Amino acid sequence: MSLSVKPKTNSTLFNRKLQALALTLCIAGATASMTATVSAATSLTIVADRAKIVRIAGDVASVIVGNPSFADVSVQKKFLIIHGRNFGQTNILVLDQEGETIADLEVTIIKGPDRNISVYSGGARASYACAPKCESTLQVGDSTGYFDGVRKSIETKMGLAQRAGQLTAK
Repeated sequence: MSLSVKPKTNSTLFNRKLQALALTLCIAGATASMTATVSAATSLTIVADRAKIVRIAGDVASVIVGNPSFADVSVQKKFLIIHGRNFGQTNILVLDQEGETIADLEVTIIKGPDRNISVYSGGARASYACAPKCESTLQVGDSTGYFDGVRKSIETKMGLAQRAGQLTAK
């Protein structure tokens, strides 16, 4: 039994290098699409109840959120994690150690392409998240009675979970 091995030709090596380059570019493109790098005035769109990572060109010393009811920010050395809280617009100023503005972000918070539905009954609105089963959720604009009922249920559940955590920690 004889075995023959074909020597690698220049075209085979070239194809492999080209494939490796294409893969590297795809990975770099995917990573870049998950985060945005900003260094001056920039407009961002963030889906409500979602977070977005924003890289900053320079070390972040402090952050000023124009209206914290629309967006919340967590700060790391060279990036921000912006969480969309409510639909609307605000701005976020990012300052360095000298107090100079290194980024001025115009942020728009939008409703995402989620599976939320609103049910209207006698002028009162109730919101549900359907993924795949519909469950009660809270949205700005829900009727006061519905909103308060769901909020109290959530607070009760969170309180029970916190107390259970405290018991297991002892």
